[in-house]
Amino acid sequence: MHEKLYERLSELIKPLAASCGLDVWGMEIPASRGGVLRVYVDSPNGVSIDQCATLSRHISVTLDVEDPLPGPYTLEVSSPGLERPFFTVSQLPPYIGQPVALKLQAPMQGRKKWRGVLIEAEGDHLTLDVDGVEHVFAWEDVEKARLVFQEPPASGK
Repeated sequence: MHEKLYERLSELIKPLAASCGLDVWGMEIPASRGGVLRVYVDSPNGVSIDQCATLSRHISVTLDVEDPLPGPYTLEVSSPGLERPFFTVSQLPPYIGQPVALKLQAPMQGRKKWRGVLIEAEGDHLTLDVDGVEHVFAWEDVEKARLVFQEPPASGK
């Protein structure tokens, strides 16, 4: 059911985003009535607040007419931000060498939360260097993945 809803929302929202010069980075669909539908959008030139507001209005009208979500919900449209969530393995390669945080659906080696430097993302797996040890994760086992923002080093004077 969730996959079909995601596909339906994508069919409705992607053309609206494209008309605003944006790409849909991903969506978080509410798990229950009254939840939040989060739509993350991006573009090579970044995303402005005005673009998000315009897209939000377009999405609201379309979803009111099409009514794909059962019950009430709150719509949020934003850029993925500095600690962007990842929705597919194919989004990861540009971030190789950067820190990533994972939350797994089930514990691996006794833990669900992992943080390390992304060293590979290929097919349906990703590899993190966690304190000098490589760990391979199947994407299907990942509940959430996000980039970890690192403050750039201060320039010495």
